[in-house]
Amino acid sequence: MANKQILLALLLVSLVLVPIFSSATTTPVTIKSWCSQTPFPEPCEYFMADHNQHSLGIKTRVDFDRALMQITLDRALKAESRTYGLGAQCRNEKERVAWADCVELYLDTIMQLNRTVHPKSKCTTFDTQTWLSAALTNLETCRAGFIELGVSDFMLPLMSNNVSKLVSNTLAINKQLPPGQQVGAVDEEGYPSWVSPVVRKLLQSPPGANVVVAKDGSGNFPTIKQAIDAASSRKGSERFVIYVKAGVYSENVVVDKKVKNVMLVGDGKGKTIITGSRSVQGGSTTFNSATVAVMVMDLLLEV
Repeated sequence: MANKQILLALLLVSLVLVPIFSSATTTPVTIKSWCSQTPFPEPCEYFMADHNQHSLGIKTRVDFDRALMQITLDRALKAESRTYGLGAQCRNEKERVAWADCVELYLDTIMQLNRTVHPKSKCTTFDTQTWLSAALTNLETCRAGFIELGVSDFMLPLMSNNVSKLVSNTLAINKQLPPGQQVGAVDEEGYPSWVSPVVRKLLQSPPGANVVVAKDGSGNFPTIKQAIDAASSRKGSERFVIYVKAGVYSENVVVDKKVKNVMLVGDGKGKTIITGSRSVQGGSTTFNSATVAVMVMDLLLEV
């Protein structure tokens, strides 16, 4: 009798639990419909399934868009962590060069995605589209580095993930610009609408320089890199103006995320010249061969 009661209880529990478990893996019709409008529906449906915390409570298309962007950011964070951990597995210098690019590019991708989901971010649809495009370009550039250096056979498969597909999906759902917002539109003075009055004034009448770069030794530094390093280590956040005197500067200039609110001013086209010599043939990736690489959002250039 006791065995029959136990068996009956187990049957009742199984009847209750089976619908719960099966419904947790079922993609809602509305989410499936929205995912079908993206370039890669399968990863969209998979990561938007009910068991994902960000898909809970989705009732509108806006909820869906926000959840997909947050999921994309989460996957990018995991991919960056995994990519960073692969450094010890690099077998040669070329793999290390391409891997180092990818680590930096993933960090920038995370920054771009963060800007789209941050609750205090006041951005237009066009802003979001720009940041998502930058994120996708970063991921493609990471992949291209291994291919350029001929080392895609080992490391690249280990880095495979769905982040590129998810970013492509977020681009697809965000592609419609609001009425009246035209890409590349400028005002009567020739400035894009996003250029603030303060920045316009700086471009029209550059302020006095904080430091001067001159090859002949008449300035504070003989190289632009030294001036950038000085800007990076300064205290405060006021705009830092670097005046680069006329001359040919043979160097690769990198303005990374540590450098804030900097303005580079030259003596004009054909006078202040920066020239680098890195190339894929020399062991650099295209990404790392830029003569002037800018990884910040608040750099002004006046030549």
